[in-house]
Amino acid sequence: MSAASLAELLASQLPSGLAVRARALLGAQAALEQALPAALAGHVRVVQLENAVLSLACDSGAVASRLRQQTDALLAGLGKRGIAAAAVRVSVNPELLARYVHPVEKAGLPPAALDGLAHLNAEIGDGPLKDALDRLLRHHRKA
Repeated sequence: MSAASLAELLASQLPSGLAVRARALLGAQAALEQALPAALAGHVRVVQLENAVLSLACDSGAVASRLRQQTDALLAGLGKRGIAAAAVRVSVNPELLARYVHPVEKAGLPPAALDGLAHLNAEIGDGPLKDALDRLLRHHRKA
């Protein structure tokens, strides 16, 4: 389920005034993602849009600084997408950074490759190469 569809599901369960505000913020976030330069997309979140002031949170000071330099172009881009904002307020919130995700396990060696390595291991004499092949085969066969 995408974040937008989850947000829509949650918004449908909210009181009508709150649901309207949630949809407006979702729309503002979507317009922001389209108006931002590619390097900033995904690093900025809409916090609030009130009294023509768009409050944004950035995941780092560098992103916030760059966003402040491009405020006029951003406001123009948002205006073209139907977001009426006269000013932008930028803050830094490091919690927006994606949390570390442990890398996904890679697929092991194919059985034919393991068989070939086992055949090679059986034919070579004792030494560092044979020891390394033993470790490699043990590692891949136990997984």
